[in-house]
Amino acid sequence: MLQFACVFHVFLGISLIHSQTTVRWCSVSPEEEIKCNRLSSVIKSTTAISNKYNLTCILGSDEFNCMKLINEKQADLMNLDVGLAYYGSSLYSLRPIAVENYAISNAPNARNLYYYAVMVKPISISIDPTNLRGKEICSAGAGTAEGWVMPVGTLISDLRAIPVTQCNSVVQNLIRYLGDSCIPNSLSEIFNPFGDNTQEVCRLCYNTGLSDWCGSLDRYSGNQGALRCLREHTENFESKYKPVVAFLRDQEVELASGDGFPKENYELLCPSKMPNGMWTANISSSANCNWGKIPSRMIMTSLIQNDVTVYTDFLELLVQNFGPSGTSVSSFNLFSSAGYTTVSGNNATHHLMFSDHTKNIYIPPVTETETYYRWIDPSFKKALEKLDSCPLPTLGWCVIDEFEMSKCQRMSSAFSAKRIQPEMFCLQANSTIDCMKLIKDGYADMVTLEAGDLYIAGKYFDLVPVVSENYGNGPFYYAVAIVEKVNPGLLISNWRHRRTCHSGVGKAAGWIIPLNTVLDTRQVIVLDGHLVHAFGELISRGCIPGILNKAYDRTGTNSLNLCELCTGGNADRCRRNNLELYYGDAGAFRCLIEGADIAFARHTTVHTNTGGRNPNFWARDLREDNYEILCPDGRRAEVHDWITCNLGKISSNVVVTANYKSENERTNMWRLLQYGQEYYSSDSDPVFQMFNSEFGQKDLIFNDDTESLSLIPWENQTYEAWLGQQFIQMVENLQVISNRYENGLYNSGILKIDQSISHYTIKWILTMIICVYYCLICL
Repeated sequence: MLQFACVFHVFLGISLIHSQTTVRWCSVSPEEEIKCNRLSSVIKSTTAISNKYNLTCILGSDEFNCMKLINEKQADLMNLDVGLAYYGSSLYSLRPIAVENYAISNAPNARNLYYYAVMVKPISISIDPTNLRGKEICSAGAGTAEGWVMPVGTLISDLRAIPVTQCNSVVQNLIRYLGDSCIPNSLSEIFNPFGDNTQEVCRLCYNTGLSDWCGSLDRYSGNQGALRCLREHTENFESKYKPVVAFLRDQEVELASGDGFPKENYELLCPSKMPNGMWTANISSSANCNWGKIPSRMIMTSLIQNDVTVYTDFLELLVQNFGPSGTSVSSFNLFSSAGYTTVSGNNATHHLMFSDHTKNIYIPPVTETETYYRWIDPSFKKALEKLDSCPLPTLGWCVIDEFEMSKCQRMSSAFSAKRIQPEMFCLQANSTIDCMKLIKDGYADMVTLEAGDLYIAGKYFDLVPVVSENYGNGPFYYAVAIVEKVNPGLLISNWRHRRTCHSGVGKAAGWIIPLNTVLDTRQVIVLDGHLVHAFGELISRGCIPGILNKAYDRTGTNSLNLCELCTGGNADRCRRNNLELYYGDAGAFRCLIEGADIAFARHTTVHTNTGGRNPNFWARDLREDNYEILCPDGRRAEVHDWITCNLGKISSNVVVTANYKSENERTNMWRLLQYGQEYYSSDSDPVFQMFNSEFGQKDLIFNDDTESLSLIPWENQTYEAWLGQQFIQMVENLQVISNRYENGLYNSGILKIDQSISHYTIKWILTMIICVYYCLICL
């Protein structure tokens, strides 16, 4: 019987262990870790909780690291203010499950789920919120509701005190407006993704020279840290820094006064004048002088957690046992942070696990906290949007066909999902030339162009390159002539009666460089400037998309055989866009394998369309070693020998805009793309891939070889500087040897053939002008 009893107790103990749920709390500081471990120990001796739960403490390096740990299922819960919770929701898929309740009453339905953002200033300093330019400030931290969202959003959007020069970067705008300050985390990756925030926003922070300087663990971080920053710099007569104001939450001054903060020397700075005509109010007047009402701090978990009741029940048990009226509060006070200072710490500790102002925990209905946005109220959502202020409300991207339009719309939606400013809209034109006109006239803002089109855009439409594509080896590529190995007699100088495929008329790799090669190898004689006609007589048939378009054939005399190989349907045949199946580099290569002799394209074309790298049916069984390229010295080479065997080096594709756009406007265009590629440059991204084309197409908007985009330095933002003299000379060679409209290049003239004005009409107008002139003389 005794043996049975022992076995029963052992079995019962094992069953209790297995029925326990482990809750992993992520601590954002060593001090919070100490408190968490103390709570964990107390829980083990509190049967009412330990029968169901056990608490494990996970130390994160800061709030953002804890968000990441929860997202990666290495932790379960953490406490965040509603400002930082936005980043937890949008970047790490967290959701709220409970919020702090600040109601003093113990009544079951008593709730106070808000607090205020305030600005605290020394009484001795005269300042108002409209003249903070060049002034030093202390903040609870970048991203926090009280130290960032409410005060900065109001200064930017409502008071128009802080001018917004850069979209998507509040820190950059603050650097240009404020003096040296302490805004913790403003140099962290979340707020400094490209590493170009300068240190002015951190100069006042305390932990200089240490790894946690200007981070969440800096001595001047958080609400109490902002007050320390303000007080210690103000009272230190040797300090060269004199901050004028601190951004924090209300009640913090009262809390700090218990640690010796002289609140009688400070007052509140208001966002508008008080009834007495002053911008200031008594330090205890936060209800009337505040920068916004903020939803209370929230306990968050992963969005993919199906049953959150296991955590909400745990939180309720914590309050029942260790809350202000808890049965075991004498052994552990859940909402007190006193006494958890680390060995190296020299400050009183506050707001560990829960803020010190918390009286209870409110657990809303699950349906109200399914997502972050379901819980926060519209006023705070509007406050977040104020930070998105952008001097460019919209930017129009011009595309030339329905495939580019589809990708552009997806790109716009993807950017909007990440709140990347300015808002991008898509505009479809009939041709690349029409896009240039729309940008010049202000109806659109950007389009991507290759080198040949950039020359036209710069010379005739006053457009400038702003952003360049990079292909891994630099912002350039090579033009090559691709042939099949089974056709060994074809060399660089015997193209007569051959069938040729070109990426497009006027394009660098598909037209300008091949035509220069034809001239250099003396394969044609150009009589009376008829260059296109001479090339048409050289080859038997070709596909040169766009060669019969009015923009490139103003006289209407270009040979029809230059489009005979093209295979677009009906009116789309030989068009200079993706509706023509043989358009572009991949199209020219497809033209070659389906019945031609030479394809003129960029050097990577064979590699990217063979060996299964292009899933389209026409490219599935192609092998790279079945093709060669023609060398200027008469040799043939393997396609991977393009460095020593190519027809010419070409500057990469660029995003262009109008020359009248200011440097700041161009910078914001770059910022849009810079943030875009930060999120969507990977070809495996499930949401959107900037540098990958779908819809069975290649090179939509950006070339598929693109690895990244780069801002072109201001001094190089001209078509001449970007293209280089050697390429420009190639274009001018074609212009010199041919008539104005007979070189396959767009050419702007005063009188355009496609205008509906006949020679007789022009003569009649000139005659009438002369008659009027003589009549005026006679009078």
